[in-house]
Amino acid sequence: MAAKIHDADGAADGGHRLDQLHVAVVGAGRIGVELVRSLGDLGVVRIDVYESNPAAAEPLRGRCTVFDGDFWDELTLARLQAYDFAICTVDDRAARVRLNQKCLIANVNLLQVWTEGPLATVGAYPFGMLRDCACFECDATSGATPTPLATLKLSLAAKDAGIPAASIAGGLAAALLARVAARAHNAVARRATLDAASGQGTSVELRRDPGCPRCRSLERPVPIVQTRNRWVPSSPVTATCPEALGQDVRLSDDIDVFPGGSCRVGALIEHFHGGPIPAKFALTEIGGRTICLDFEEVRPDGPGDAADSTAAQRFPSN
Repeated sequence: MAAKIHDADGAADGGHRLDQLHVAVVGAGRIGVELVRSLGDLGVVRIDVYESNPAAAEPLRGRCTVFDGDFWDELTLARLQAYDFAICTVDDRAARVRLNQKCLIANVNLLQVWTEGPLATVGAYPFGMLRDCACFECDATSGATPTPLATLKLSLAAKDAGIPAASIAGGLAAALLARVAARAHNAVARRATLDAASGQGTSVELRRDPGCPRCRSLERPVPIVQTRNRWVPSSPVTATCPEALGQDVRLSDDIDVFPGGSCRVGALIEHFHGGPIPAKFALTEIGGRTICLDFEEVRPDGPGDAADSTAAQRFPSN
């Protein structure tokens, strides 16, 4: 367990020290660079960056470890569980949805950061702390509770209105990460915005949407089972448990022949002839409980081989 973080008065508040956090940053664009700088200013020293464009990551290689390649491939579930936080700075909703999908299953705290014109937006989803935490795909307007932005101890003076939105987004994300790590305000899911042109901002607490297509049926933390990506049931299994072929699974990746990613085991076997399927993992129900079948190979060259790699060990659920 990481040591407790102390507030300005030196009192322990049940959180975790920033200098002991391990953070994964997806994207090395303008927001990613500003975020790494802001995290460094706060004392976070263990930062890994995942970037598909090697040239874009060059300015960060001296400050943190850089993994070249698409994070969907490089940031496996096993690697992801080695981190306390994962932060998406890629200005693409599809990427944000994908990281939300993985962090939700891996039980790892998630931050989403993006800009729209002068508006910087950050969503914080402390999956590693709250079993019933809202996810990125929950309806943000459902059960949202607005609170003053001042509670985040953020301000933007009029003379600073010319600061680029990326800089604001990086600083805002770092501030929210610090608040979540310190368990401030019970570390609820939150979406904050700050306008770089006007200096005005909002802060909204988010509640889990019971109709969310991503997390409505999940009982977290989700058990993860490492398994081979081979779909060849043995004859004894099919003879004694023929219902296994009718087992429903939800795939992590969209496959043309299975719209929506939902299918049955028998259909996978028939279509892929016992070979691997193009998916990172799949969700299925066993004994009334949803579990994750992880098909990704454990990468020995990454952070996922740490002995105490699970986020649940550092941030036990409430």
